[in-house]
Amino acid sequence: MSTPASSEYRNLTAVLFQRAAGVGTPMGGTFELTSRCNLACRMCYIRHDAADATARAGELSVLQWLALAEEATAAGLLFLLLTGGEIFLRPDFLEIYMPLTGMGLNLILYSNGTLVTPALARTLGTRPPSRMEVTLYGATPETYATVTGHADGFARALRGIDLLCEAGMTVAVKFTITRDNVHEYDAIREIAHARGLPVKAGWLLTARADGAPGNASQCRLSSAEVVALEGADAEARERWATMDPAEAAAACAEPMYCLAGKATFVINPHGAMNPCVDLPLPAALPLEVGFPAAWEAVRSFVRTVPATPECVACDLRAYCPTCPARAYVETRTFTGVDTYACAIARARAARLADMQRPG
Repeated sequence: MSTPASSEYRNLTAVLFQRAAGVGTPMGGTFELTSRCNLACRMCYIRHDAADATARAGELSVLQWLALAEEATAAGLLFLLLTGGEIFLRPDFLEIYMPLTGMGLNLILYSNGTLVTPALARTLGTRPPSRMEVTLYGATPETYATVTGHADGFARALRGIDLLCEAGMTVAVKFTITRDNVHEYDAIREIAHARGLPVKAGWLLTARADGAPGNASQCRLSSAEVVALEGADAEARERWATMDPAEAAAACAEPMYCLAGKATFVINPHGAMNPCVDLPLPAALPLEVGFPAAWEAVRSFVRTVPATPECVACDLRAYCPTCPARAYVETRTFTGVDTYACAIARARAARLADMQRPG
């Protein structure tokens, strides 16, 4: 549900981020407060069990997170995402969050919503973030249980969304699309729209960033399913129909062609700074060397990441969702070939050719 005002805001922030990337200002940051979660999604790229004592012991303290936020803000941070795992698993979440609201930051929270209580929603409502995004993994208890392992999570997530809305929060519904829940995409949109909320859906599942065994590849849509899903979306159809392949390929000329490590960064639950959530390198340590030095290490790392030779020479580059971070998590090397992305690129190109064929 885009409006002229929201479009203007997106355009403005895009310009600001591009300018920040040009001068190397870390304008956008992500704090992964925990890797633990109370759900058990098979496709998750990061999850540890909620009761994992080792993972919990390694998480940064309140004072450490606040010190990092102060240093990052001094370096130019304006937009800060707090995510997990599940952020509300931390009993000290509000001890982290409330001081952040006084630092002049544009705050965003990601959650599955199942741990939101009336008291928590009311407290957040006194100093609300810019927006809160809550992920629904299905439109029915049965599908939610198949994806997350928790049938009661569906009702709890809906209740969490309603509590946040009642507290005056700006809420968006996210939908992580897998083979197990894709059939409920329309129903998810109906749930969100009935509450007047926008929906953000994503199907690009990644392997675990820590290299641990995962099930993302078994949960992904096939390339044909991805293209069919995009073809059913009017906005996606318009985007592909009007795309200039040469211009799109030129925008991906650099190996790391996004803002990661140029204007944005991630700090994981143990205090390591990386360009994005999918890439566990270079693992700079701002608490040891200082935020400016860690940020410079991340920037330098991004400038030296090699490109996959096959990708550089590929004439389907404009249609491909891969990047060095995905290549690394999928193949454990920056120059490996992400075969899933290749299949999607071929399917997209074929679809576009069909769309442009006369008659």
